[in-house]
Amino acid sequence: MAGVITLLIFGLGLTLGIILDDQKYNLVEEVNMEQEVRYFSLQMQYMYLNSYSTYNNCPILTTALKAAVEDLSSSLGEVISYEEENKASDKRKDLVMRRYFLDNIRYWMLARESQEKCQMEIVTILYFYSEDCPSCPNQGTILTYFKTLFGEQVLVFPINLRYQQSEPMIDIISSQFEVTKYPTLVINDKKYEGVMNQEQLQQIICLSLTSAPPCQK
Repeated sequence: MAGVITLLIFGLGLTLGIILDDQKYNLVEEVNMEQEVRYFSLQMQYMYLNSYSTYNNCPILTTALKAAVEDLSSSLGEVISYEEENKASDKRKDLVMRRYFLDNIRYWMLARESQEKCQMEIVTILYFYSEDCPSCPNQGTILTYFKTLFGEQVLVFPINLRYQQSEPMIDIISSQFEVTKYPTLVINDKKYEGVMNQEQLQQIICLSLTSAPPCQK
């Protein structure tokens, strides 16, 4: 009787685990599909803007891009957190993180193009960090503060160097900016190595966002 009960409990736990895994993977796929459609829409807007330069589509594109980056950060952040809490396999975690990185890079590239085409008042920040870097969490906290302070005008794209071996694009972009120290920030294509304190970062951001309220104090 004890053996039967044990088997039933084990079977129930296994079934629940499979159901939760299915739900988790469905969540990942749903987020991925949503990001694909959103990015494709933004690409089409940008192409249309280039084709019909007489029509000012910049305000729409700017709003859509900022909303997409915010959504990317929150939705995929939730997925990654879920993966960590539920101790997903290393392979699954690796795929999720690679996808997160690639989404960040393509939005960063589109933001740079839109910045040039539409003279958008934004600051793009590539944040290179490593999990074994003791000062990186401090830099992350400062970046979060400025995301809250400036809202959609500051777009932060984190790049976890832990996945450099499994994702070639991390190698390419790290080599392009000659990233050798962590943390490293690339702000509007200019590189800054080491931890940047709050005052230094605000000064750099305000060089591009002179009309933003925090920069007028």
